[in-house]
Amino acid sequence: MSNGLLSSMDHRKAEKDLMRYLVQPRGPGKSWVFRMATPLALVGVPNPWDGKPLAKEIKRGLGTRHLPEARTRRDVVLADIRRLQVSLSDGEAFSLASAVQWRETILTDQAEAQAQGDGHNVGSEFVLADKLEQAEAAGFPRDQLKRFARVATGKGFPLDLAHAQYVKARRPANPYGYAPLKRATVANLDTAMKHLRAFLHDEAKTACMEDLTPELAQRFRDEYLPSVPNNRNPRGLSAQTVAKNVNLLKQVWVWAIGEGHLGRKARNPWEFRKGLRRTVNKREKVREDYQPHEFSALLKATTRGSREGDILRLAIASGYRADELATLSIDEVKADGSGFSLAQGKTSNAKRFIPLVDDAKELRQPVWRLTAHRVGYSSNGPSGLPQGRLLPSLSGSPAFAAKCWDLRPMDASLSIPPVTLG
Repeated sequence: MSNGLLSSMDHRKAEKDLMRYLVQPRGPGKSWVFRMATPLALVGVPNPWDGKPLAKEIKRGLGTRHLPEARTRRDVVLADIRRLQVSLSDGEAFSLASAVQWRETILTDQAEAQAQGDGHNVGSEFVLADKLEQAEAAGFPRDQLKRFARVATGKGFPLDLAHAQYVKARRPANPYGYAPLKRATVANLDTAMKHLRAFLHDEAKTACMEDLTPELAQRFRDEYLPSVPNNRNPRGLSAQTVAKNVNLLKQVWVWAIGEGHLGRKARNPWEFRKGLRRTVNKREKVREDYQPHEFSALLKATTRGSREGDILRLAIASGYRADELATLSIDEVKADGSGFSLAQGKTSNAKRFIPLVDDAKELRQPVWRLTAHRVGYSSNGPSGLPQGRLLPSLSGSPAFAAKCWDLRPMDASLSIPPVTLG
C-alpha cells in the first residue's frame, strides 16, 4: 500500500522501492497493477486516461506479468500523474466533482481517526485548509473557495445535486407520491437554474442552497431577472416569466427542506415579506400573419433534411409548437407517418392527435427523416421504431426553442406561399 508520496524513482534503493506502487491482486504469476493513494491535490480531478474523477486511490492495470515491463509502465503512469499535478488548473481543482471527492476522503479519515481515539486529528482537513489558503493568496475568488469548502466539509447541499435529485424525486411513477413534473416544466426549471447560477457566478457548480439568502433571492427576482434579455423581449424577462422562474425555484427549496437536506432551522429564501400587491399585466395577444419575406427568411435559416430544417417545416405545416416536436418520443409517432400524438402539452387541452392527411403526403418523408436523425437508426422507413426521444439533441435546447418559439399558424386565413417539405 502506498504511503501517498510519488515514487522517488531511485533504482539504487532497496527492493521495496523497486516494487513501490506495484501489486499482484490476483496472486503470483498474474498481471501487475499500479496502486497508490491519490495525492490530495488531485482528488476529484479528471484523470488523464479516461477523464473520470480521481478517487482516494488510483488503481490502474498495467497489462503485463513481466516485472521489468511492469516497472517501466508504472513509471509512465507516475509521469502522467506528475504532468497532471503541474498542469492542474484552479477550475479543475475547485470543481464540484473535486469537492465531492474531498468530502468522501475527509469522512473516511474522520472515521479512522475516531477509531484510533483521536477524532480531531484528521490530516486531510489540514491539507484542505492549506490548499484553500494558498488558493486565496494566489488570488482565487474567496466566495468560490467558501462554496468549495462548504461542500468538501459536508456543511452545504450543492445546488447542482439538489436540482438533479429534485427532478428525479418528481419523475413519473415516483415512489414518493409527488406529482410528476411535465417535460416542459423540467425544461423551464433547467432555464431557471441556469439564470440562478449565472446570478451567483457559479461556473464551477459548487454553489450550495445555503448560499442563497432572502436578500439575494429578492435581488435575483427584482433586479437580475427583469434585466435578462432574450429573443422575445430584448429589454428583459416579463413579470410573468419572472414569477414562473421564482415559483419553480421555490419548489426545489420546499422539497429540500421537507426532506431534511437543509437542517431543521432552514427557511425558504423565496418566501418574501408581503409588500404591495403585485399584479400581472395581461397583455393582449396580437398574432400577425407572416409576410412572404418573413416566411422565406424562416425557411432559409435552416437546411432542408437537417434536424432543425425538418422540425421547423413540420412545426409550420402541422401546427405543432417547435418545443412540442422536440420533446416527442418515437412511440408517439404513427408507424406509417400519418400523424402525431401529443401526450403531454403545455396545458391539458394541448393533448391531441395531429393527422397528416393524404393531401400532406409530402410531410411523411420529413417524419421518417426525423426518426432517422437518431444515431444508429436506418432511414429506410418507420417500421420497428425504437423507444426514446425523436429529437434528443434538440429537446430543451434554449437557443433553438428561442428561435422557433411560436411558429404555428396564427389564423385560418394565413397568407403563406406553398411549402415544399420533401
